[in-house]
Amino acid sequence: MLSVLRNWWVSPAEKSRDKLIERYEQEEEHLDKEIARESVEIDSQATTSCMQSVISGVPTSLRSNASGVPKKSDCFKSTGIITSLNSNDATIDKNILFELNTLSIPSDMRIGSRVEYLGYKSEATEQLKVVKIECLAEDSWDEGPPSEEKIQEEINGLKNEKPTYFNTHQRNFLGLITECKPDSILIDTEYKTMNVRYDSVEINFVPKEGDRVSICCNVQSDDGFVDKQGEILDQISVDPALILTQQMCTVDRIFSDFGVLNKNAYFTFDVLPSGCKLNEGDVVKADLIECDWSQYEWRCIKLSLVEQAGQVEPKLRSPSDSRSENRAVDISPDITTVFSSTFEKRELEFSCTNNYDRIFRVLSIEFISRRQKNGLLRLIDRELANGFDLGPNEKRLLRFEVEPQAYGDFYEQFLIKFENFRVKRSVNIIVCENEKQAEAVRQSLNKADHNGKVSYNDRNVSQKSRFYASQIWSKPTECIPGVRMQSRRRFVANRIGSFGVPERLKRAYLTSSCKKDMLENIEYMFPSLKEELNITNYVSRFQTLIYLEEIECFVNFRMYDRERAHFTREGEYLALTIENLSERRPSLVIGDIVKTKNPWADGENPKRMYEGVIHKVLFNRILLKFDPLFQQKYNGEDYRLEFYFSRFGFRKQHYAVSRAAKNLGEQFLFPSRAQTRGCPQLEVQLNDEENLMLGSCQRNWHNCTLNSIQKKAVANILRGEVYNMPYVIFGPPGTGKTVTLVESILQIFKLIPSARLLVGTPSNSSADLITTRLIECGALKMGEFIRLVSQNQVEKEQIQEHLMPYCATVDIGIDDTCKDDMIVTESGLKLKCQMKYLGRHRVTIGTCATLGNFLQMGFPPNHFTHVLIDEAGQCTEAEIMIAVAQVSKERGQVILAGDPHQLQAVVINKYALERGFSLSFLERILSRAPYERNVDSFPLTCGFDPRLVTKLLYNYRALPSILNVYNELFYNAELVPIIREENSREAKMLKQLDDILPQSSKRPKTHGIFFCGIRSENMQEKDSPSWYNPYEAKNVFLMTVKLYRNNIKPESIGIITPYMKQVKHLRNLFVDADVAMPKIGSVEEFQGQERDIILISTVRSSKEHIPSDVRHALGFIQSEKRINVAISRPRYLLIIYGNPYLLLLDSRWRTIIKYCVDNDAYLGCDLPATLSDPAKLAERTVNNQDN
Repeated sequence: MLSVLRNWWVSPAEKSRDKLIERYEQEEEHLDKEIARESVEIDSQATTSCMQSVISGVPTSLRSNASGVPKKSDCFKSTGIITSLNSNDATIDKNILFELNTLSIPSDMRIGSRVEYLGYKSEATEQLKVVKIECLAEDSWDEGPPSEEKIQEEINGLKNEKPTYFNTHQRNFLGLITECKPDSILIDTEYKTMNVRYDSVEINFVPKEGDRVSICCNVQSDDGFVDKQGEILDQISVDPALILTQQMCTVDRIFSDFGVLNKNAYFTFDVLPSGCKLNEGDVVKADLIECDWSQYEWRCIKLSLVEQAGQVEPKLRSPSDSRSENRAVDISPDITTVFSSTFEKRELEFSCTNNYDRIFRVLSIEFISRRQKNGLLRLIDRELANGFDLGPNEKRLLRFEVEPQAYGDFYEQFLIKFENFRVKRSVNIIVCENEKQAEAVRQSLNKADHNGKVSYNDRNVSQKSRFYASQIWSKPTECIPGVRMQSRRRFVANRIGSFGVPERLKRAYLTSSCKKDMLENIEYMFPSLKEELNITNYVSRFQTLIYLEEIECFVNFRMYDRERAHFTREGEYLALTIENLSERRPSLVIGDIVKTKNPWADGENPKRMYEGVIHKVLFNRILLKFDPLFQQKYNGEDYRLEFYFSRFGFRKQHYAVSRAAKNLGEQFLFPSRAQTRGCPQLEVQLNDEENLMLGSCQRNWHNCTLNSIQKKAVANILRGEVYNMPYVIFGPPGTGKTVTLVESILQIFKLIPSARLLVGTPSNSSADLITTRLIECGALKMGEFIRLVSQNQVEKEQIQEHLMPYCATVDIGIDDTCKDDMIVTESGLKLKCQMKYLGRHRVTIGTCATLGNFLQMGFPPNHFTHVLIDEAGQCTEAEIMIAVAQVSKERGQVILAGDPHQLQAVVINKYALERGFSLSFLERILSRAPYERNVDSFPLTCGFDPRLVTKLLYNYRALPSILNVYNELFYNAELVPIIREENSREAKMLKQLDDILPQSSKRPKTHGIFFCGIRSENMQEKDSPSWYNPYEAKNVFLMTVKLYRNNIKPESIGIITPYMKQVKHLRNLFVDADVAMPKIGSVEEFQGQERDIILISTVRSSKEHIPSDVRHALGFIQSEKRINVAISRPRYLLIIYGNPYLLLLDSRWRTIIKYCVDNDAYLGCDLPATLSDPAKLAERTVNNQDN
């Protein structure tokens, strides 16, 4: 009212003055903004010049002061007006929103209140955050809430007030997790109780209540406090306060919901490897973090089984030959000693003899194998460790004391350093539980020593093959090139480097006479192999592993080399006959090279070789084309032959891992938290009827049979809420993983017009399946998608007729730089397609390796927006990156579909395999915190964050009785059977086989899994390490014949066995009896397939080979992924043939056999005592765990 009266009496002069003041304030506001902008630019320049300041020796802080421009921080104190206030949040100055429950708010704060607040702008989110309301200034709003005009006037009046800026620093706070919520954790620290959201910090483990942690925070630097610490501004990361890695522990107790290690550490069952059932007394390797939970001080966050209780696993090590060993001094060989109990002291002696007439000086004796502070081996005369003189012809005894404190197999080493050489020796300590076990191990060792000459010769054979490979690789030759399938393109948009194997790596791997020395040299030259994988060593580590795989492939290819061989003419080709070509591994493929050399050449070029290119691979011969002059003159002479594979596949992997690390970065390769996009990729939702809604518009499902979880997976993919992180479709056997992926392809295609998709697979059969599904659905027209195939498939006629119109091969030459030789066959197959045709389709399907051809074709960085990988668990990470590296980081999305509990990629180099080369990208990221299973946070989605992972649960393949086994062992009993036990086709088919199955009134009629116990002998032939079991094979053959007599077709039966010798033996039985043969093969051959009936022959039966089986995971023994794949193939009948006495040593097989026994589905030999007495079995097996 007073303001209205005042306006009546205002003179024109005063009005003019007010307008000038208002204009002045507007100019001041504009100038403030410009000053702020300039300050930001100056700050940026100061940051850029920081390194220059360091180089010039002048601190950056002194330089900024000298410039006279104050540096603004992201932390500041300012004054503002509360412009909105409700029960959950409030707003300052209309644009600064903060939540009330995170701050201590004055009780009398209301709209219009003037407040002093501490603000902070987070670097990660670029959002302004109110950290604290410092104080509430007195206001003059006594007559109720102020009007909008008055509030705006107050806001304008505060614009001239300058904020007070503070520096910030990082500080760690120790705390204890007191509560785990679905989206956050409460941490009690000495400073305050912090509520930490999972998606706002980096966290690389699954936290639980009672964990002691360290929280890294951005903190206000305030000189008003003694320690200069002001308010906590932002939390950056949460890590365990203390972590012990790779600790050898013994399982002390097993309870219903957790277990105990070494009495002071506990573990929950969700950290167990898939299918692992622990028993008391088992030895494990564990990563432990500090905690305060019940009476336990440590919690296990990662665990792997080392040795099962009561099971002896001796390491049979032959004496190591040190490269620096000198005959002048003899040191007694390595020692293996066996104990029957712990805490038993024993003295061991090594003799050190001088064979020369002069003194040798021992500089020191050092222990080199201890991972912990106190090893098991102790030098009794400690003075000798500091060195001594070994006189002429003198013999000195080095006495050591051993006192084991735990059961298991331990390996201690020491190094004797002389002035000019060194000698390394080792002690293998085997600690058993009783004298009976110890005696059995001693007998096994004696037998190994007796047969040591055989194993030594075997090692020499392997060593000779490596030496031979080294000679072939290193010798210089002049080679006349042959005629290739397609001329090399001179102009390629993006030429991939050669990535030749480093000479030092070749030398170390191929010429070392001792395996230990070889591995030590490689790790010394390439230290990333010993380090944990991280973004810093990502490229170097993977490239080294790829090099090792290539070297092994080169060594294996030497088996094709011939000292003398001749060709025969076959049309325009020269043909070379190779026995058993179709069964040899590695396989020869089109494009591989055969180099020929005349062994009697003595002219100008005795080292000249001619190169033949393989154009066709037939059943027992290959067809080659050489240089026309050589081919024309050849007249049946003998030549020396050397075989070489194409390196292009390895080169693509090298290039891809480097490009992925550069383009996609650490957030994609090593995700530590879920960083969301500013807005979803598509605003899609599922309504109550599970219809797909885009805004208010309903979109149709292309496959109307999708279940609710599959629909949620597709909707989550379409939303794409998380930035630059892959989405995972976790698809256990028979849950419709490929169906879900196909629906995702179609929806992305239809709903995102700008999308261009690459669909990659590990095998051609998988790519063919996806292409077939897309054709059958009819949603895409011909020309909208393409199936990329290799020339090898075309020549081998491996492309199915109905797919040919959709298939094409690649010409990588730049458009218009070479002749367009594109050919369209009568069947519609397109050959030699250039960039102007390929890569323009909205959807391109192929194997990851074939999609790698696009890497050379120079597509723009944002060309491909989506990459979908099917069966991602079967690819190495380097293979997956061939496709993934082509996706756009900003616009892109990567979807991985697969099952981490099924077979990994095949890796032939054992050392690369041990270093994790076979581990898929899918399995690796599922072990990282954002993707890891956390039931506390996500109880409704099987413990997985639905923004990142969907686990499919509905099984459409097997009867419940079969599903139950692998569901319990590998999938936390979460899978839901869709096949019904009543009136389903599978139940009816099983009922028809009642006459040939064991009769029992106790067994359920729809029980479809049986175990046939056979105590027989497995055998080996002298020329092969593979095993076969004639008695098992005969039983499998007879059961197959019985099934045939009950009208079961061969295509409905699959026979799985882990050994190729058993595969051949079984095939011979069918061939000799002239009986139709079902599919017989290894587990790898059945991956991704299913049959009505599966018969499994486990082969191994001789008990004397049990220790070797368990340690090296031969065949099925302790190979959980193989067990899972094998038992999850059948629809309604699974019969397993094996020796229960041997298989019981593995916890997974023990569970399977007990399941059959409990359901009266066991037949065959008598059962072991632990199975015939259920009470004894219960003591040793953990069943029905609530994970």
